[in-house]
Amino acid sequence: MDDKIYFGWDIGGANTKLAICNSKCEVIGFYFEVIPIWESTKPLEDFFHFVLNKFPSANCLHLITFTAESCDNFSSRSEGINYLINLCEKNLSGKIKYYSNSNSYIDFYQADKSPEQLYSTNWMLTLNYIKRLNNINLIIDIGSTTTDFIYKGMNLDTNIDDFSRLKNKTLLYQGVVRTPLAMLANKVTHNNQDLPIIKEVYATTGDVFCMLDDIDFSKLPYVGSDNLPFSKENSHRRVLRSFGLDENYKDNSLVISISKQLKQIFLENILGYISHICKTIKSDLVISSIGEGRKLIQEVCYEKKIKHEDLMKNNLIIDDEHLNNVDQFSHFTSFLVILNYFEKNNE
Repeated sequence: MDDKIYFGWDIGGANTKLAICNSKCEVIGFYFEVIPIWESTKPLEDFFHFVLNKFPSANCLHLITFTAESCDNFSSRSEGINYLINLCEKNLSGKIKYYSNSNSYIDFYQADKSPEQLYSTNWMLTLNYIKRLNNINLIIDIGSTTTDFIYKGMNLDTNIDDFSRLKNKTLLYQGVVRTPLAMLANKVTHNNQDLPIIKEVYATTGDVFCMLDDIDFSKLPYVGSDNLPFSKENSHRRVLRSFGLDENYKDNSLVISISKQLKQIFLENILGYISHICKTIKSDLVISSIGEGRKLIQEVCYEKKIKHEDLMKNNLIIDDEHLNNVDQFSHFTSFLVILNYFEKNNE
């Protein structure tokens, strides 16, 4: 009997997500840590040790996908990959496989020889997954920093790296937590006056969605631009600071007005990318969404009368009563790196 424990690591630049499965590909746990790789990789090492200490005698197989190689503490993506795989080899016990852009799982020596195979591969797992779905032809993965648009029939070769995906409008550097307000717009209006946004990282999209109750940050470990948690009080102060105001400003309606306008700009950017992709998709558009901001995609689909299908409802693949309190589809890619491995081994 196979008694392996499978660890699916999605190691990004701003956070790391982990799914753990048994030998039947049943999820037995999810973990998530905010780890800014550009500041230090020591918290990632600590996270490795924290998780492994929970499975001290397990027969471990680690399946890893990266996007953290793009962090600017590395001089190049190749340097980033080489550093990260050495970090994994040093700190993880058991067998380790890295997910490559050829839809294969390679060992350290192959990865070290050709690190470009590992550049930003996590979205490719979603591309493989969407092929199995009959009723969905576009998955939008809207995370803390970026939004990925992955559609059925998408050409991997012409979207092989971030440069290509940015050009093709399949990658949007806009997320629901970390995007500075000044990246969304130059100004908003209030009482028929233009209000310029200060070009500093005083507030981010997380503050907008916190103020409007679009994202529940109570169970998420994110912090704002001042390293304080996302709360109504903190987000209110950060948004005002972006307009040269202090928290004692008396017009309480201002922050809500600002947040609603910025949310609308955020969603219009998403709609522009959807419209572009519609020109490529031949059949009627049916969208599903994953990531921390997936409910925003549901909202915009409802408003624009675009068909949206819930992966949880129609394509249930994570079914464990003990995980009801976990935001499973914010951890989706960390599970897919395991699911894809099982499916390849059963081909």
